[in-house]
Amino acid sequence: MAKENKPESWENENLWESIQDAFCGVRHILTHHRNARIIFLSAIFNVAVGLYLKISNLELFVLGVAIMVVFIAEVINTLIEDLSDLITREYNPKIKLIKDVAAGVVLVAVGFALVLGYFVFFNRILALWKGV
Repeated sequence: MAKENKPESWENENLWESIQDAFCGVRHILTHHRNARIIFLSAIFNVAVGLYLKISNLELFVLGVAIMVVFIAEVINTLIEDLSDLITREYNPKIKLIKDVAAGVVLVAVGFALVLGYFVFFNRILALWKGV
C-alpha cells in the first residue's frame, strides 16, 4: 500500500517556498475562475489603452489602484465561495447571504473602478472620437 506524501505542516520552510506558493495561488485563480480571467484581461486592456492615450503617471497609478481593488475583491469573493462550499454543498440561506454579500463587494469595487476609469479616460476618448 502506497504511503501518501502529506506535509507535516502548512508552514513553509523559507521565503522562496512562500513566494512559489503565492504564485501557485495566483495561477490557480487565473486558470480556474472565469471572472478573475476577465478582470486580468480587462486590466491588460485598460493599461494598454492608458499607455496609448499617454495618461499621466498619476492617472496610471489611479488605474492600477482601481484594478487591484477589483482583483482583490474577486479573490476574497472566490475564497468565501470556496470555503462556503467546503462547509456544505446543500442549500443554506445563511451561506447564500454570505456569498451574495461577497459578490456585492466585487460589484462595489467594479463601480469604484468604473468611476475612476471615467475620470481617467472619458475626455481623452471623447477628443479622439471627435478627431481633436
